[in-house]
Amino acid sequence: MTTAMFKTGMNRTILNQDFFQTIVDRALSPRTAWTKSWSEEELDSSASILSNISSGDDDEDEDYDVDFGPNEHSSSSNSNRATLQTSQSADEPCPMNDMTGHFLYRIEYQQLPKTIHTRYPTSTHSPSSPSSSRTLSIATTSRPEAAAHTEEGQLWVVIKSKPIDTALIELTNIMAQLQGGDIAEEYDQVKDLTGFRNSHIREIELAELAWQVGGAMERISAKVYNVLRNDSQQLYALCLEYLNPALGNITHMNSTETALSTWSADDIHLALRDLASFHAQFLGQEKRILEMSFLENPTRPMMKVLRPTYEAMVKTNHKNDPDLFTQFLSQHMLDYLAHSDEYWATLERSPRTLIHGDFNTRNICLRLDQTTGAQQLCAYDWELACCHVPQRDVVELLSFVLPPGSTEWPHYIEYHRLALQVSLESQRKHTGSVRHGRVPSSMEYYEVAKIALMDFASLRVAMYGISNSFKQVDWLPRILSSVEAQLKRMGPLRSRRDKVLHESKL
Repeated sequence: MTTAMFKTGMNRTILNQDFFQTIVDRALSPRTAWTKSWSEEELDSSASILSNISSGDDDEDEDYDVDFGPNEHSSSSNSNRATLQTSQSADEPCPMNDMTGHFLYRIEYQQLPKTIHTRYPTSTHSPSSPSSSRTLSIATTSRPEAAAHTEEGQLWVVIKSKPIDTALIELTNIMAQLQGGDIAEEYDQVKDLTGFRNSHIREIELAELAWQVGGAMERISAKVYNVLRNDSQQLYALCLEYLNPALGNITHMNSTETALSTWSADDIHLALRDLASFHAQFLGQEKRILEMSFLENPTRPMMKVLRPTYEAMVKTNHKNDPDLFTQFLSQHMLDYLAHSDEYWATLERSPRTLIHGDFNTRNICLRLDQTTGAQQLCAYDWELACCHVPQRDVVELLSFVLPPGSTEWPHYIEYHRLALQVSLESQRKHTGSVRHGRVPSSMEYYEVAKIALMDFASLRVAMYGISNSFKQVDWLPRILSSVEAQLKRMGPLRSRRDKVLHESKL
């Protein structure tokens, strides 16, 4: 099914020559190609950035193809020739359900003669200071006269248009209200603190951060060619590379259902190695990360506020499906939440970094490096990135790629720790600067990983459970089994003299 990003009556002037020229410049390098035309194409959900594609009825959706004639130019005075005009006011908000989703575009470009010059697009905005309306600025090049001496090509991209955060917050609150009981009352009071605030701008800001810092963060992220932000229209979008396994350079995409057979030991090592290089880039820079206002960072004080809500969530999940959220698992979750102040004191003493926050087989793949021919990690959907211990990303990945009861968890956790140490030293030598990151000892790292696993289970997995009561999450039983089996192998987080789990809290 073909989906249209902007339906009849929507303002499409933003998808103009400047917008697509910026994409071509960033994808191919500046001053090398000129954008001829672009068109929306049918998007196969199995090859898309996300498995859930927003789509409308075939009768209502439209394809738009914009082509420049031989004598037309892309200067600002003529940009209206490249855009479809609408009667909607530029300041009129766009309905969320008409503008959110993933949309595939094919861009036709023509290589420029070396004598033709363009300016590379630049952004003048800091990631920590959002503006009311923003796209990357660019001065485009007119159609070259000597077209016969240049080559033509195609570039496929996905435009990911995001709903405003208040829509997601209200959606999750509605699910909580439909559950009734304590969770309905508790969730309504803290709905703005559950990780979705600023989710509509977070990926945009992180894309700009990756452009600024480069290095491992830019290397492991899905390539972002352009961003759009218009607060008056509630329009927030990114233009990403098209990750298409059919091209032969992408593997392990959308592999959650087949993860146990798809992800080999070598693949897991590769993912953890590249993840560690990203973690090392921000390790020990908690102050800097916590000052990024677009992030929703979990903290010890915040956990005190959220604790009653997640306790109600765990109890609701156990009541709704006691076979899925077992007595053992639910009681461990409640014990963690009851002592979350103590555990978060430990987490905040441990080195933290910028983490992906949703690091699992739904949001990562492996791709072939065109330069070296080696595989490397590619992570996308960064909406839940935050400041946390690096082990939080690790335990989430292991919950998805290792079978329940696996004895390999300690090995992979230690492998990530060693890779983090190597990456930190390598970055210190490369930059010549003194980084503040500290890699804990093996024992300390493993103990914090146990807390990170309980944090993942008690917060994120508990929320999955609420979603599962409305729409079945097919992979959730395996994840819960994996978490429960690992908790049994790891042992209690605290010593028996602390009376862990002596009384049932269900």
